[in-house]
Amino acid sequence: MPIDREATLKQAEKLLRQGRLEGAIAEYVRLVQDQPRDWNSINALGDLYVRAGDSDRAVAQFTHIADFMFAEGFAPKASALYKKALKIKPDHEHTLLRLSEIAARQGLLVDARSYLRTLERLRRQRGDARGVGDVLVRLATLEEAGGDARLAGARAAQEIGETARAVELFKAAAETLEGEGRQREALDALAEAAALAPDDPELRRQVARIAVATGELARAQAFLTPQSAGADPELLLALGRMELASGREAEARVAFTRMVALAPDRIAVLRDVAADLARSGATTGAFVCTEVLVDDALLAGDWDRALDALHALLAYGPHVPALVKLVELAVDAGREEVMEAAQAQLADAYVAAGRADEARVIAEDLLARTPDSEAHADRLRRVVALLGVDDAEAIISRYREQNEDFGIALDLDDVPTSDGDLDLAAAAANEVTPSPPPDTLHAEEEPPVVAPPIATYVTSAPAVTPSESAPRPDDDHDAIVLEMLEVDLSDTLAGLGGAPGPPPPAAEAMPPAPRDLDGVFEEMRSRAAREQPGGDGAEEYDRGLQQLAAGRVVEAVASLRAAARMPLFRFRACTRLGRLYLERGEMTEGIEWLERAAEAPPPSADEGWAVLYDLADALERSGESARALAVLLEIEADAGGYRDVHQRVEVLSRTQGGAR
Repeated sequence: MPIDREATLKQAEKLLRQGRLEGAIAEYVRLVQDQPRDWNSINALGDLYVRAGDSDRAVAQFTHIADFMFAEGFAPKASALYKKALKIKPDHEHTLLRLSEIAARQGLLVDARSYLRTLERLRRQRGDARGVGDVLVRLATLEEAGGDARLAGARAAQEIGETARAVELFKAAAETLEGEGRQREALDALAEAAALAPDDPELRRQVARIAVATGELARAQAFLTPQSAGADPELLLALGRMELASGREAEARVAFTRMVALAPDRIAVLRDVAADLARSGATTGAFVCTEVLVDDALLAGDWDRALDALHALLAYGPHVPALVKLVELAVDAGREEVMEAAQAQLADAYVAAGRADEARVIAEDLLARTPDSEAHADRLRRVVALLGVDDAEAIISRYREQNEDFGIALDLDDVPTSDGDLDLAAAAANEVTPSPPPDTLHAEEEPPVVAPPIATYVTSAPAVTPSESAPRPDDDHDAIVLEMLEVDLSDTLAGLGGAPGPPPPAAEAMPPAPRDLDGVFEEMRSRAAREQPGGDGAEEYDRGLQQLAAGRVVEAVASLRAAARMPLFRFRACTRLGRLYLERGEMTEGIEWLERAAEAPPPSADEGWAVLYDLADALERSGESARALAVLLEIEADAGGYRDVHQRVEVLSRTQGGAR
């Protein structure tokens, strides 16, 4: 049955007055056992133990009450009781630990640090390594702890197996050390953290970023990967340079390409890197940078910038791959003068490298196109001499004699007509002045031209020069038409302009009707489509999609442009290019390619409307509301209720009305 508290307390007091301390303690023990939460009685019992010299039991009573107060959040009361216990037993570790925690919560950092240092000393004395580590970790987590304290705590956590805690403390130590101006030590701390957490890309990126900023590229190399570089232009630049230094040109090209794609303003930086490498004689690395610059320029349709990038590299001396690239670009861009100069340099570079066979091909090509050039003739002489052949003069003479015998290839502008281009109606009616029949030709007369050049039949097409007729990558529609026209016209147009046969008997039969010109061109387009190299464009289109999926944007654009030249895949390729440019924020190019897609027959009505919808959206975002409204009205007329077209038409109509 319960003890009568009042009676028990009175009995304990009576025993104390009689000097019977043990008896009084026994009464209080009975009372506390019966009522464990009677904190006043427990405190009084602790005082009795102190009077009796039993310090261990006294401390146990005080800390028992203090632990309860601490758990309940009564920190000041708990602190008073812990201090009471600590006064009795200064080496009581539990009390020291609790007092340090309370002091830290109250912001009394000096007191907290003092309690922990005392606890550290006690544990060291008894050889408790894990206990010491725990104290060091606690010291490191104190607010305003210094860099050294945080480092010590991090290493202690690592030693006692608390890896996650160690990583966090190393990171905190790095931040503190950096604030103290100790950059190198901060980097060391981060490196230790990254070594403990190899799967943390953000941490590795942080280490690499600081290492790059402090010029410690060797340190950065251990932590810098495409994954850790992420979308950071500075890290991508550093990664590219490191890959070049390691001889991994392909990986460097990927890093540089990603950098300029994410940060176009870094193009000038990459240009400077290329120049520095070229000046130092690292031409391979300089060419890698230049290729990225060229590809970026071509993606933007800027031929001049692409050519300038190659010329900048070649200003430091001849470089065969760069010269080959320059020749290729000059041909694609229709830059005859640039091409000829690049070929001359390339031939000389081949000679210097002892590659006489390649040099001879180029030297002969140059002389064939410009037989009167002494510079080209001298170049061919040097090449032939390198080959150990003695017929240089015979070769040169042959080219020059061929030029005198046959002349330069016929230019469409040189084709004579009676008063410019022939009239189509006259041609169709066989009103072109006929040539004499074959049996009336004299031996000294020239044979008639069976099929005049196509320019003499197309009155709406202006005369063009060879350089103008060469298709360029961006001449989408015209390039396709010109490619289709590169067929033998002698048979196709024979019925239009060839020499007529004997005149038919008068009034007996009408001459055969001439072939319809539209039919002629339709046949030409069909033949060109059948004979088009590379098939119908499916291979180029699929390749472009695969390259996009692999992140090879520059190559993907080239493949999709090639597919866009094929009628069957023009819609799909132009659509993908347009959306790609829009995703990259290049609105002008995106709109242009979507317009080209809109001009091509779509595989289905829904796909056609989707392209028009995307085009209208891009036009509106570019500030061309009037054009956007026109496209939306077209969709609404053909597919009423498509998406939110009706609402957008109303909004833009009101906007346009307000603008007027």
